[in-house]
Amino acid sequence: MIILLRQQINQIAELIRDYSGIMLERVTSRDISPYIEEHMKQIGVLRFEDYLCALNYGNEYKPALSDLISHLTVSESYFFRNPGQFQYLYEEYLPYLYKTKGKNKAIRVWSAGCAQGEEAYSLAMVAKRFQLEHPGTSFHIYAGDINKENLAIAKEGLYNKRSLRNKVEKFEKLLNLRLGRKDEKGNCKVADEISNLVQFRKLNLKQRHELSLMAGSNIIFCRNVLIYFSEDFRRELIKSLADKLVPGGLLCLGESECLPKDVDCFEVISYRNSYCYRKPEAGISK
Repeated sequence: MIILLRQQINQIAELIRDYSGIMLERVTSRDISPYIEEHMKQIGVLRFEDYLCALNYGNEYKPALSDLISHLTVSESYFFRNPGQFQYLYEEYLPYLYKTKGKNKAIRVWSAGCAQGEEAYSLAMVAKRFQLEHPGTSFHIYAGDINKENLAIAKEGLYNKRSLRNKVEKFEKLLNLRLGRKDEKGNCKVADEISNLVQFRKLNLKQRHELSLMAGSNIIFCRNVLIYFSEDFRRELIKSLADKLVPGGLLCLGESECLPKDVDCFEVISYRNSYCYRKPEAGISK
């Protein structure tokens, strides 16, 4: 069994931080030695020095390092987490966009750090209901995560009771729309009319060429992601997300997250015990 020295763990942590912005100590407190040993076997190296070379191989896309991050980052979410934000979209923000922008321009939505897809499909349910009420409205919904194992689960669209909880039933009644079909165990397969609205892809928020895919967004959800980054990178990322939003665009963070103190490029929206952040636009009132 391999036992990593503190210096070796620090070297791995530095590679992870430089590549993804993720701070290792904020994603796991476990001994990572067993994961490293298994990963070394998978990629066929015996010495730690060779392993570091494998992790550092390539410039922007590092397959071995990306695989390691997938093993170390454990993502957990559920449908309609922080429900007030979804209600704000459905009851206030989407009607505003429809009234001011019309139906001829697609509404562009991003779920950044989408974990296993619950957030993205929650957004798709809201979008589908809005489409049914406003024929001709179109949405481009994208969801990305750095963890490829998360993305595989998201694309499959099959969820257990832990992901569904009781919030799905509440929103199914509110939206008069079913998430999908449940089996005898209570697991739910997302309906095609919902899943077809979402495009999943790998997304590394530290890589500018991947972050640029979010340009022109009307809505960006980036929830419970900032907690894994340093204060400096959080500030840099928030400013980048503001730049990717159109004027009047909406940013939604997690319940325990807030904007850095020196970031003043958003207006705060309070709705049903939840908060969203809106990029200012002339003529929009808070």
